[in-house]
Amino acid sequence: MYCCSHSLSVIHRCVSRFCLLVILITMLVPINPAWSATVTDLYQAEVPISGEETAQRSEAISRAFGDMLIKVTGNRRIVSRGGLKQEQSNASQYVQQYSYRLADSASQSDATSVDGEPARLLQVFFDRGAVDRLLTERGLPVWSGNRPSILIWAGVEQKGNRRLLVAEEAPALHLSFKKTAANRGLPVVFPLMDLEDQGSLQVADLWGDFESNIRAASNRYGTDLILTSRLVKVGKGLWRGNWSLYQGQSVRSWDNQGKSSELVAADGIQQAGDLLADKFAPFRDRGARDALRLRVSGLSRVSDYTAVTRLLGSLGGIDLVSVVSVEPDAAVFKLKGRSDVQALEQGLRLGGLVEPDPGSVSADSGLSGEVDLYYRLR
Repeated sequence: MYCCSHSLSVIHRCVSRFCLLVILITMLVPINPAWSATVTDLYQAEVPISGEETAQRSEAISRAFGDMLIKVTGNRRIVSRGGLKQEQSNASQYVQQYSYRLADSASQSDATSVDGEPARLLQVFFDRGAVDRLLTERGLPVWSGNRPSILIWAGVEQKGNRRLLVAEEAPALHLSFKKTAANRGLPVVFPLMDLEDQGSLQVADLWGDFESNIRAASNRYGTDLILTSRLVKVGKGLWRGNWSLYQGQSVRSWDNQGKSSELVAADGIQQAGDLLADKFAPFRDRGARDALRLRVSGLSRVSDYTAVTRLLGSLGGIDLVSVVSVEPDAAVFKLKGRSDVQALEQGLRLGGLVEPDPGSVSADSGLSGEVDLYYRLR
């Protein structure tokens, strides 16, 4: 009886290893990266339009093309790079479809009504493949839809009174945050401001930059980043903003000012978008390498390999992913594209699937000349 059970166990292990080997051999074929669904509207844009004449539509499509490129690359000045200004004038060739609609009340801040009638908007959907080819051919960044989620804590001070932002109490300000983030392709989350939030974070915590309290109150939302904003009215027609962006253990801070709280909020989100684009979708240096090798350990199940492969395929600037070697509990991946080591490391931090594994560098001295980064499954 023992021998029979033992034999079955051996057979089971062999079958499992054989299945895993078949899957890994299949993975040796280059894999085209899967597009993440985190941000799904990168290749579309909506702009105000005054009429439906051909000239009006062409001009609106050109503006929408510029707005779309900003979302896809993460760079506000992208149209001035790589000769894209000329492509913008011929933007119609990249259009898949377009449609008109009347702006609702929530969109009126972006559009001008005519004779009291709701403004008309043109929604344009561009060809993702054609746009990506254009940017790739010109050596410009493509920031994938796998983007860091951002929790926004905002506070407002006016006439000496401070309060945390609640959407229902300041709809125009909340809309400014939301629409600017959407225009930059940034997935943002706003606190519920329910009893739990009110009990865990006070307005004094925000103004005092009490980092431990801010982080503790943010844990329930599980976002990748935390953005805090303090908007203060300092005079007639003058507002000032103080901002802090928390990523991991690092914090970046900056100040800005404008004529209204809405303008200061929009500019603050724009600056946050610039910081993130510099990390996750930087312009490629001339000396950047065409391929990077990444070793990931702790892969004991087929689902582990699948999860890591999907993560790598969703990273911005990665055009091709392939497995070049397999070990009992690890694999070395070859990543080709426009991403450098720093941008790749920023992308790997998202989602918490893997973490750096510096201990493997010395343990795998035989591979150290071939592997650029060592990570392990969390």
